[in-house]
Amino acid sequence: MRKSCATKTLEASHIHKLALAFAFILVSVSPASFGREKKTLTLTSSQTRGADAQLDASAATTNFGTATSLNVAARTGTGQASRGVIQFDLTSFPNVAVKQADMSLTVTSGGNKNGSYEAHRITSLWTESAVTWNNRVASTPWTAAGGDFSATITAATTINAGATGTFTWGLTADVQTWYTGTQNFGHLLLEIPSNGNDPAGINFNSREASSNQPQLALTFLQQVSNLKATAGNGSVSLTWTNPTTLSGSTSLEGYAGVLILRQVDKPVSATSIPTDGTTYSACSTIGTSNDVVVFVDSSSATSFTDNGVCSALSNDHVYSYKVFVVDTAHYYSTECSTVISGSGVCSTNASAIVPEVAAVPSATAQSQAVWVFNTLAGSLSAPGVNPSASIVSSSNTLLFDINPQTGIPVAPPVSVGGAISGRPTLIDSADDSIAQNVAYVPAQDNFIYAVNTDTGALSWLVNPASVPLVASAGIQAKAFSTSSYTLAQDIVLLGTHNGATTSTNKFIALNANTGATVWTYTGGVTGGLLALDVVNAPPAIDYVHNAIWFASRNGSLVLPQSLWKLNPNTGAVLFSANLGASDYSPSLTPGSDVLFVSITGGALTAIDPVSGSTLASVNPGDGGLHSTAAVVTQNSPYTVVFSTSAKVWAYVFSCATNPCTAGGGTFTLLWGGTSVSNPSAPLAFVGLNKAYVGGGDGKIHELDLATGVDGKQRLLNPTATVGDVGIDVTLNYVVASASDGRIYAFAFPF
Repeated sequence: MRKSCATKTLEASHIHKLALAFAFILVSVSPASFGREKKTLTLTSSQTRGADAQLDASAATTNFGTATSLNVAARTGTGQASRGVIQFDLTSFPNVAVKQADMSLTVTSGGNKNGSYEAHRITSLWTESAVTWNNRVASTPWTAAGGDFSATITAATTINAGATGTFTWGLTADVQTWYTGTQNFGHLLLEIPSNGNDPAGINFNSREASSNQPQLALTFLQQVSNLKATAGNGSVSLTWTNPTTLSGSTSLEGYAGVLILRQVDKPVSATSIPTDGTTYSACSTIGTSNDVVVFVDSSSATSFTDNGVCSALSNDHVYSYKVFVVDTAHYYSTECSTVISGSGVCSTNASAIVPEVAAVPSATAQSQAVWVFNTLAGSLSAPGVNPSASIVSSSNTLLFDINPQTGIPVAPPVSVGGAISGRPTLIDSADDSIAQNVAYVPAQDNFIYAVNTDTGALSWLVNPASVPLVASAGIQAKAFSTSSYTLAQDIVLLGTHNGATTSTNKFIALNANTGATVWTYTGGVTGGLLALDVVNAPPAIDYVHNAIWFASRNGSLVLPQSLWKLNPNTGAVLFSANLGASDYSPSLTPGSDVLFVSITGGALTAIDPVSGSTLASVNPGDGGLHSTAAVVTQNSPYTVVFSTSAKVWAYVFSCATNPCTAGGGTFTLLWGGTSVSNPSAPLAFVGLNKAYVGGGDGKIHELDLATGVDGKQRLLNPTATVGDVGIDVTLNYVVASASDGRIYAFAFPF
């Protein structure tokens, strides 16, 4: 389901401030002669995304997250086993292809028997400060006490009785998958019980130890950076920056150059890979999609022009390119533990992190993406945007933080415990009550995650209602609230999606600093309560009147309501009405004198936000409303833009009185019926003279706000559907997710 309009939280309040932000200049670095590198990562207590702890059945509710050792023992005779859990912080390796990964742990006291100690991939999220034998996070148990982990052994090492020293486990396959779409919750270490009872077990140093902490040795190739494409007439030119050796790395081979794959009218497949040890020639193909090798370089080139290598380029088609680093031993910057169906096909998304770009050659109107990033799963929710600072995008159970200037991930993705349906909600450190750049991300595992976008670390996570959270979160920032807002900090606002009920869903406010519940409103059918159906969109924040406006469905037969006005201090319902089911966010005028509510498949209704009275409504047909209405003028009369099933419309709403009151108003068609296949919510706001709309034709459409003319488009992928569009008003980029799993950035205006 499409979600509401995709501009940065509070962005309308900051357009003038953001427009003053500085431009970013990219600097190229001359390449060094290197290929595969090896670097050892030591897990220390200062690494925010690293963690380790002991799980002890004899102290099943005790957390050992700050202990200096990890005791691991089977203890079969007593049933009181202990295990270790460990997760490495890979933030310093955001853009690498891992070839080998070995974990080393130091034993400080040996067991009384020879034992086999196994590493298994953990399958549930846990936190170091709360994990115990019984629980993975506070108040949330493991599926099975003692940890949730894959039955498949990743690696096993035999440690003899009484032995001390350093021992190694090979984790290559698991670490590779962390870069290609699998959740990273680290590893669990256990002693297999078949060795007999070992009451003492062995002690490994933890990251809190004063020396000999856990280590992960990585062998890898870096990726190219600053990949750009420029379209011409029947040609596409590529430029890039070759990598330089990371500080502290050891080079294993010399750097050779790059291999470039090309595909037309769809992206290069993530499972198409050049196979290590193989030499390729131009015009050969790789993978089941027959991706074409168009450039093989051994001279450290930093550019390539495709004038129709292997076959002529057809104008007005999209050409996608993926650039692989290769060393003198013919290792390529891909990650694949299992090659299937012959050479060139991997069972997983082996080249997902490899840089790619797209361009459309044309005789008259060439175009190209500023950057393309593969998130590994299709999404129609807009990325969250903190202008010039972060692009944060969800991809099923992964959260990516992308540099908006380059399209390169800031760190490996953050893994969460459930699917993310909505757009991440961002607030920057200048506006946030704890002075951090934060993304608030509700997920369908019932948790909401507060993620520090500078580090990727979890600031907090909570399960506030034990039901799925589908809609994006809202934020009321204290910095922009009036004195009527009496809370000491920002609040994060949620509506639940409990599909098992049409009456007892909840509105929740959380302390943005800690995740603690500030208040909860629970719908009902008795005791004077109003029925609350599922909530599928974030609220609108009325800073002028200190109020929160939610929309919901209205499935209950007893006092069904679909529009809600709440007091942000207490959660008290100030007003409610049944206008018809709504899956979209309400939208306010800049002065908060009119509220517009989109009824799913129905009318756009104008509401007086003081009294709640209906001022007017309009339904243009074409299946009724299918998006939030974007308000694009500062003062009355107000122009609003919205989508229906296959068209985009603009209406002018004029209040009967000034200021707008319950005296009513009138909707007048400005322009309408601009056809866009399966249109997203229009991206438009005050100060922008264009509206940007994603379409089922694989394009972003640029509509003139005065006339509705669909004057220019950008083609992403003709076989994909383009979702809601976000905007970086500092860099002048529009960004959109598509069903092909990519995020595309384009400069605007087109």
